Amino acid sequence: MSTPVNKGVVCLYGIGTGQQANLFVQSYTLTSGFNNTATVNNEEGLTVTSRYDDRRSELTVEGVAKASAIPVLGTNISFTVKTASAYPGGAASTSFSGVVTKVDDRGTSKGFVSVSITAESFEEISY
Repeated sequence: MSTPVNKGVVCLYGIGTGQQANLFVQSYTLTSGFNNTATVNNEEGLTVTSRYDDRRSELTVEGVAKASAIPVLGTNISFTVKTASAYPGGAASTSFSGVVTKVDDRGTSKGFVSVSITAESFEEISY
Protein backbone atom coordinates (compact mmCIF):
# COMPACT_ATOMS: atom_id res chain seq x y z
CA MET A 1 0.00 0.00 0.00
CA SER A 2 1.37 3.41 -0.90
CA THR A 3 1.87 6.13 1.68
CA PRO A 4 -0.88 8.74 1.44
CA VAL A 5 -0.05 12.41 1.03
CA ASN A 6 -2.19 14.56 3.29
CA LYS A 7 -2.68 18.30 2.90
CA GLY A 8 -4.80 20.66 4.97
CA VAL A 9 -6.78 19.77 8.09
CA VAL A 10 -6.38 16.31 9.61
CA CYS A 11 -9.65 14.34 9.51
CA LEU A 12 -10.66 10.78 10.38
CA TYR A 13 -10.52 8.49 7.34
CA GLY A 14 -11.46 4.89 6.61
CA ILE A 15 -12.65 2.05 8.79
CA GLY A 16 -9.60 0.10 9.95
CA THR A 17 -8.55 -3.37 8.87
CA GLY A 18 -9.35 -6.68 10.48
CA GLN A 19 -12.55 -5.52 12.15
CA GLN A 20 -14.48 -8.73 11.43
CA ALA A 21 -13.22 -12.18 10.51
CA ASN A 22 -14.32 -13.39 7.06
CA LEU A 23 -15.63 -9.95 6.05
CA PHE A 24 -14.09 -7.04 4.15
CA VAL A 25 -15.88 -4.23 5.97
CA GLN A 26 -17.04 -1.56 3.51
CA SER A 27 -19.01 0.67 5.87
CA TYR A 28 -20.59 0.86 9.29
CA THR A 29 -23.28 2.90 11.00
CA LEU A 30 -23.54 3.35 14.75
CA THR A 31 -26.68 4.92 16.16
CA SER A 32 -26.98 5.69 19.87
CA GLY A 33 -29.92 7.02 21.84
CA PHE A 34 -32.04 6.48 24.91
CA ASN A 35 -34.21 3.38 25.18
CA ASN A 36 -36.44 4.88 27.89
CA THR A 37 -37.69 8.47 27.77
CA ALA A 38 -40.43 10.26 29.71
CA THR A 39 -41.77 13.80 29.87
CA VAL A 40 -44.14 15.81 32.05
CA ASN A 41 -46.43 18.46 30.60
CA ASN A 42 -47.97 21.35 32.51
CA GLU A 43 -51.61 22.41 32.29
CA GLU A 44 -50.91 24.26 29.02
CA GLY A 45 -49.42 21.20 27.38
CA LEU A 46 -45.83 22.46 27.51
CA THR A 47 -43.04 20.08 28.48
CA VAL A 48 -41.60 21.07 31.85
CA THR A 49 -39.60 17.94 32.68
CA SER A 50 -37.87 15.29 30.61
CA ARG A 51 -35.97 12.18 31.63
CA TYR A 52 -33.68 10.00 29.53
CA ASP A 53 -32.51 6.55 30.67
CA ASP A 54 -30.95 3.34 29.39
CA ARG A 55 -28.52 4.25 26.63
CA ARG A 56 -28.80 1.93 23.64
CA SER A 57 -26.46 1.64 20.67
CA GLU A 58 -27.17 -0.12 17.38
CA LEU A 59 -24.36 -1.05 15.00
CA THR A 60 -24.78 -2.06 11.36
CA VAL A 61 -21.72 -3.36 9.52
CA GLU A 62 -21.76 -3.77 5.73
CA GLY A 63 -19.14 -5.86 3.99
CA VAL A 64 -18.08 -8.33 1.32
CA ALA A 65 -17.90 -11.96 2.47
CA LYS A 66 -14.49 -13.68 2.38
CA ALA A 67 -15.94 -17.04 3.49
CA SER A 68 -19.28 -18.55 4.47
CA ALA A 69 -18.62 -18.26 8.22
CA ILE A 70 -19.94 -14.88 9.41
CA PRO A 71 -21.27 -13.74 12.82
CA VAL A 72 -24.55 -15.52 13.55
CA LEU A 73 -27.67 -14.40 15.41
CA GLY A 74 -27.29 -14.23 19.17
CA THR A 75 -23.48 -14.13 19.22
CA ASN A 76 -21.43 -11.32 20.70
CA ILE A 77 -19.69 -8.87 18.41
CA SER A 78 -17.03 -6.22 19.05
CA PHE A 79 -16.22 -3.34 16.74
CA THR A 80 -14.09 -0.20 16.95
CA VAL A 81 -15.63 2.99 15.56
CA LYS A 82 -13.73 6.20 14.80
CA THR A 83 -15.58 8.53 17.21
CA ALA A 84 -16.69 8.12 20.83
CA SER A 85 -20.31 7.40 19.86
CA ALA A 86 -20.86 4.00 21.53
CA TYR A 87 -22.02 3.74 25.14
CA PRO A 88 -20.84 0.52 26.82
CA GLY A 89 -21.47 0.94 30.55
CA GLY A 90 -23.05 4.34 29.94
CA ALA A 91 -19.86 6.23 29.01
CA ALA A 92 -18.99 7.46 25.51
CA SER A 93 -16.41 5.19 23.84
CA THR A 94 -14.98 4.12 20.47
CA SER A 95 -15.52 0.45 21.43
CA PHE A 96 -18.84 -1.21 20.63
CA SER A 97 -19.75 -4.57 22.19
CA GLY A 98 -23.16 -6.11 21.68
CA VAL A 99 -25.18 -9.03 20.41
CA VAL A 100 -26.01 -9.80 16.76
CA THR A 101 -29.75 -9.28 16.19
CA LYS A 102 -29.99 -9.39 12.38
CA VAL A 103 -27.97 -10.77 9.46
CA ASP A 104 -28.65 -10.00 5.78
CA ASP A 105 -26.96 -11.93 2.97
CA ARG A 106 -27.17 -10.44 -0.53
CA GLY A 107 -25.94 -12.19 -3.65
CA THR A 108 -26.03 -11.26 -7.32
CA SER A 109 -25.20 -13.10 -10.55
CA LYS A 110 -22.46 -10.61 -11.49
CA GLY A 111 -21.01 -9.52 -8.19
CA PHE A 112 -19.62 -10.43 -4.82
CA VAL A 113 -21.74 -11.62 -1.90
CA SER A 114 -22.39 -8.80 0.54
CA VAL A 115 -23.39 -9.16 4.16
CA SER A 116 -25.01 -6.77 6.59
CA ILE A 117 -24.77 -7.46 10.32
CA THR A 118 -26.85 -5.54 12.88
CA ALA A 119 -26.15 -5.67 16.61
CA GLU A 120 -27.44 -3.84 19.67
CA SER A 121 -26.00 -2.93 23.03
CA PHE A 122 -27.56 -1.65 26.25
CA GLU A 123 -25.53 0.23 28.86
CA GLU A 124 -26.32 -2.10 31.79
CA ILE A 125 -25.64 -5.39 29.97
CA SER A 126 -22.11 -6.78 29.66
CA TYR A 127 -21.30 -8.49 26.38
